[in-house]
Amino acid sequence: MANISRIFFIDERIRSRGFVTRKEVSDKFEVHIDTIKRDIEYMKMFLNAPLKYSASHGGYVYATPFETVFSAAEDAALYYIFVHRITDSFRLGKAPYVPVISKDILTKIMSYVPEEYEKILDNVTYDSSDQDVMDLKDFRNILRAIKNQKCLEIEYCNATGEKSCRIVEPLELMNYLGKWYIITYCHKRKKLAVFLISRIISSTLKDDNFINSVTGKEIKEYAEGSFGMFKSSNSELATIRIYEPSYHYVKNQIWHKNQIVIEGEENEKKYLEITLPVGERYNEIIARVMAYAPDSEILSPVLLREKWIDTIKTMWEKYANYL
Repeated sequence: MANISRIFFIDERIRSRGFVTRKEVSDKFEVHIDTIKRDIEYMKMFLNAPLKYSASHGGYVYATPFETVFSAAEDAALYYIFVHRITDSFRLGKAPYVPVISKDILTKIMSYVPEEYEKILDNVTYDSSDQDVMDLKDFRNILRAIKNQKCLEIEYCNATGEKSCRIVEPLELMNYLGKWYIITYCHKRKKLAVFLISRIISSTLKDDNFINSVTGKEIKEYAEGSFGMFKSSNSELATIRIYEPSYHYVKNQIWHKNQIVIEGEENEKKYLEITLPVGERYNEIIARVMAYAPDSEILSPVLLREKWIDTIKTMWEKYANYL
């Protein structure tokens, strides 16, 4: 494979001077000139670089404008930052949060980062105030269960503090908004269910094989079918409206891949109307809308709107005496 630093140099030299010669690249990186020839062929074949030889320049030029190489160099730097900084920030005790990253992997990624970008890597940090404490053993058991198609016995504590024991078949591991979940076939519910890994009290890998017949398509539809992590086999369309000034915060957000967005104006205030699928449990969509109060409103369906209004009433009754 071509070296990204050499490719970046070729690209930069053509942009700044108009052409590049194989000899100058060969001298710069102290490699055989045939290696540079292969780099140029790689750029043509895999990056669709419009390189052509110019006899008048005695080197290579771009026949048409080209942006891919410059983007690739930045992308390599950003990818390294993402893997290294985020995995270093999130930790399970002394173990990385995602959940194990080998130094060899980071070294391999780093080999694609041009020297010009190495000096800025320490200028990027990642911080999250919302981290869950998890046991690395549960991660390993989940991965083994998925790989070997074996059931997992878990003791679980739900959001209300209720504990239960479940036999589940882990099907997919998912990170959503920085939190880790597993999509499973739950033997107790006899259907697909989602569990937050940080709420698993203990997990034991069983010898029992999977018994469900859930297809990959069904899992994908379940995972992507509705907003948030409160998944459901059945979903309905919900419409919310966000007014100014919060309108400016959500204008470029994507809450769901199938959302429909309409912009409008009411009483000289802009608003964003978002229609998206939601599951049978409304807690998360209400919490998201409440985050933009008082500039947010749930329009439909009727049951969701009523529950949103009840939430506001409950908060008023609970805290009005403090005003």
